[in-house]
Amino acid sequence: MDYTVYMSDDGMKKGKLGAYKNHIIKNIEKIGQKKLVIIGGGEDYNVLMQALSQLRAKNVKVPDIAFRATVCQDGVSEQEDIRFIDELKGKSASFYVLIIAPYTPLEIQLAGMAGVPETSAAVAGALRTQCGYTENGYCELNEPSGLGMTLAGMKLNKALGSDAKRAGGQENATAQQMASYKDKMKGQRCFILGHNSAKLDELNGLLNEHAFACNEFCDFFTRTPQRPEFFVLTKESSYLGNGKYIEGMECFIDGRIKVFEDKFKKKPSYFNGLGAGLISGLPGFGEAESTYATANIFQMYVMIQLALYMGFSEIYLYGWDGVFPDTFDDNGIGRKPAEGEVTDFPAATKQLLEQVKRYAENNGSRLISLCQTNGFSMLEKAEFGSIDLSSSAIFGRL
Repeated sequence: MDYTVYMSDDGMKKGKLGAYKNHIIKNIEKIGQKKLVIIGGGEDYNVLMQALSQLRAKNVKVPDIAFRATVCQDGVSEQEDIRFIDELKGKSASFYVLIIAPYTPLEIQLAGMAGVPETSAAVAGALRTQCGYTENGYCELNEPSGLGMTLAGMKLNKALGSDAKRAGGQENATAQQMASYKDKMKGQRCFILGHNSAKLDELNGLLNEHAFACNEFCDFFTRTPQRPEFFVLTKESSYLGNGKYIEGMECFIDGRIKVFEDKFKKKPSYFNGLGAGLISGLPGFGEAESTYATANIFQMYVMIQLALYMGFSEIYLYGWDGVFPDTFDDNGIGRKPAEGEVTDFPAATKQLLEQVKRYAENNGSRLISLCQTNGFSMLEKAEFGSIDLSSSAIFGRL
């Protein structure tokens, strides 16, 4: 589900417009003659531009914008004049920072689901600890201010609750079908396929293996005969335009997504992406999707839970290099790896994977990484070429 739809709600935008103007007026003396730097984007950036325009129309002396900044080095853009936060080091006397990153727990949850890594608190912390700023040098604009934002937040919470109710109903409707998969694959192996670093020749070698894939993996279907046995759908956009591929597989679909069930070869099994998940000994799906660090591997996590639920003894993770383009430090700053280095995963992501590993080992399963990223450092590692595919590959390693 694309939660940027909720963040674009007119009620939310009107509430934020008023709040942004209030915050800026309140801090106008602190801003002084400093030029502005904005950290954040999306609809909030458009609302901020509107707020600044309205203030200037009322003769409020708001300085010009110098540039935008990002805490993720992967987001730097010369074309849009978005610079890395490091450029603010030691420059608190010249630039005042307006932070429009998510502030409230609800906003952070929704933004994490939409793939937004920044949070207001983390940005503010980075400004203080890494750039030498004090609290007088920035303003967290998404801090709730006024009745408008309160009402908008209530509306967002209601929309999220409505999604959870729908997904829970869909999950209950196919609970018996889902239960038929329990321990069905004991003693067998499977591959959980990511699209980030998968290679066509290796995918062809897995043609006759038990495999899970999801969402953007559809991009491979025009280039390879590989069709995974199980397909997980957590993004509506992956179904629109690719339904002809998905509908022929055994599908597990987030109940928040609407599909044309009559076109599916087999009725899909539904799960609640905001619910407890399939494994009682692991964090629920809703918990995993609540922050960017774990939401960014949400589809992988769902597939791992499904594989464990089915009882697979060997679970190989393949094609997940690059799922995090930057390596995040403890302050939430994402830096590109140096030449020759591989990316790592955020601490919260690795903590979740540690929990999964312990559960798997305690229940007779092995999680094995076929990836280069340091994010899977807690897992057993193997090279793709070391796997014996002689009994399953139709094309072999082409």
